[in-house]
Formats: sequence, C-alpha cells, structure tokens
Amino acid sequence: MSEPSTTTPSARRWTWPVALAAGWTVFALLSALQTVVRIGGSQPIVWSSLLTDRFADWYTCALFTPAYFWLARRWPVTGKRWLQGALVHLAATQLFVVIKYTLYIALGIAFSNAFPDLPFTTIVATAIRRNVVYENMVFWGVAVLVHAILFYRHAVEREARAERLRAELTQARLDALSGQLHPHFLFNALNAVSSLMHHDIAAADAMLARLGDLLRRTLRAGEHPEVTLREELDLLDDYLSIVGARFRDRLVVDVSADADTACAMVPHFVLQPLVENALEHGIAQRAGAGRLEVRASREGIDGATLVLTVTDDGPGLTRSTPRARPQAGIGLANTRRRLAALYGDAHQLTLCDRPSGGLVARIELPFRAASPLVAVP
Repeated sequence: MSEPSTTTPSARRWTWPVALAAGWTVFALLSALQTVVRIGGSQPIVWSSLLTDRFADWYTCALFTPAYFWLARRWPVTGKRWLQGALVHLAATQLFVVIKYTLYIALGIAFSNAFPDLPFTTIVATAIRRNVVYENMVFWGVAVLVHAILFYRHAVEREARAERLRAELTQARLDALSGQLHPHFLFNALNAVSSLMHHDIAAADAMLARLGDLLRRTLRAGEHPEVTLREELDLLDDYLSIVGARFRDRLVVDVSADADTACAMVPHFVLQPLVENALEHGIAQRAGAGRLEVRASREGIDGATLVLTVTDDGPGLTRSTPRARPQAGIGLANTRRRLAALYGDAHQLTLCDRPSGGLVARIELPFRAASPLVAVP
C-alpha cells in the first residue's frame, strides 16, 4: 500500500513556479555556454557581461509565463474552439515579442555598452526583425509546455474526482437501499401486495415485479457514477409505483422529459432523494391529495444546460417546521456532495418555495449526451 502524501497544499502550489524558474535559469546558463563555445579562444570572455546578457534575454521571456497560463485557461488551443485559441495565442505572442525586446534592450543599455549608439526604437526594431522567428519558436514552446502542464493537472484532478466518486457511489447505493428498502417500507409494500392478492392477483404480481426491478437496478449500479436520464427515470418509475401504494389516491404523479434529454448523462440516484424529500416533507404533510411533478429539459445557449426539477404542493420551506424542512435531510446532503465532485462549479442545486405553494427542487447540469457505445433504453 502506498504511503500517504506528506506534501502540504502550499508546497504543491509552489512546485510548478519553482520548476519553471529553474527551467528558465538552465536555459540561460546553456545559452551562455553556447556563446562560450562559439567564441572559443578568439577573444577573452567577460563572464559578468555574458551572464548579465544571457539572463536578461531568457528572463525577459520568462516574464510571460503567467500570461500563457492565463491564455491557456481562457483560450485553450484545444477542443472545438482551437482555431480561435490559436489565433489569440498568435496575436499575443507577437505583442510579447515586442515587449520582450523593449525590456531586453532597455536592460542591455542600462547595464552594458553592448549596443550601438543608435536611437532606442531603431535598436529594438532591428532586434525584433532579426529574431522574430526564433522568439516565436521559444514562445510557442512555452505555450505547448503550459498546455501540457494544465492537461496533466486536469488529468490528476479527474483521477482524484473519480476516486471520490467511487466512494460516493458506494455510499449512495447504500443510502438508496436503506432509504428505499428499510423495514417499514418493505412492510408497507408487502402488506399492499398481501391486500391485493385477495381481489387483484395481477396487480399484486405487478407490484412484486416492480419491487424486484427496483432491487436489481439498485444493486447493479456498478462503479459508473453516471447513467442516462432514461435509465434514471426507469428507476424512478419503479420507486414511485411502489410508494404510490402508500398514498393510494392521495398522490398524483406527472413525469415528463423533453425528447432530446433521454440520452443525457446524469448522476445515478440523483432524482430519488429529491422525490423522497418531496413525498416525505411535502405530500405526506398535506391533509388531502397532493401532486408531484418531475421535469427534465434543456436550457441555455444551444441547450448546453440540463435542468431537472422536482415540484410538490406541500408546505414548502417557509411553512415547514424546522424538523421537517427538506434541506436538512441526509439524502440532499449526499446529493450535493456528489454533484460537487462530478461537476465542480458547473452545477447548481437549489430549493425554493413555489409561488402557488409547495417546493421546487432544481438541478442544473452541463448537458452531455451518452456515448454511442452506451445504449439508451
């Protein structure tokens, strides 16, 4: 078993800056060594002037490393918008070359007499004209390195999230089993089956089949943190068909999903905790019949956001007793943690009172269609 890491977050945060600074220093030293080899013994070497010049040359390049990190995050040369990112990098690089040589020449004039007695702008323009291709190669090398570093960081973060999700999924499966199939739930379901057996054998058989389907879907979740919305709605259908026996005529359920959302990937067990809260804290608190609505739709530019809502007509947040308020439930807390692990800041889970009475639980996720290899029932 691997030893736990003793590196502090602060130390890890400084790893890349220190490594990059060391890299630029090595390049400056190698450049000085190359100059020594080129000169050979033809003339004496003034080490102070040589090192000052080489470090000024390479460190004025190093100044733009943070800018390339910002560019790589804001306009990466990857994905569907790679061309836009490449053009932004190209334009920025030309600007960086001009700024770099302006600084380099200014430092050279300040610390040595190595430059001819010409106007400053003429010296800068001449240096840029002679070295623009070489400097572009250097700066594009920096851009490639920065993209590689960010790609590596994202890969490490994805792996860390995957590890957390595997643990969260195991806990979610246990929570689903304990929440859906705890003793009194099983007792009510089996009691309903027993009652139906006396006058409607077919209905009793159908309820047992639903209970079996729910068990199989729950237990075969595997280690996949996401399933298609169609699969999630099938599980929810099994769950509602069983708990509906408890409410009998007191519960009206309306589930609808836009046609193009069936293939969307959603966290496994994401709807069941919301529905369970709506039933326990909403419908069960009403004296009469209640209504439960589950909706799935796409919103935003080009339908980039998948929106899931669970609405009930119970007391809502403001009229609930503190003990019965839905946001205090374990299921919602677990759901929030799993959504944060899966999507980071790219998701929202909100609870708010409905103007006409009741509660709306709303989840917003990035819309991602299932891979063609994933079958959509």
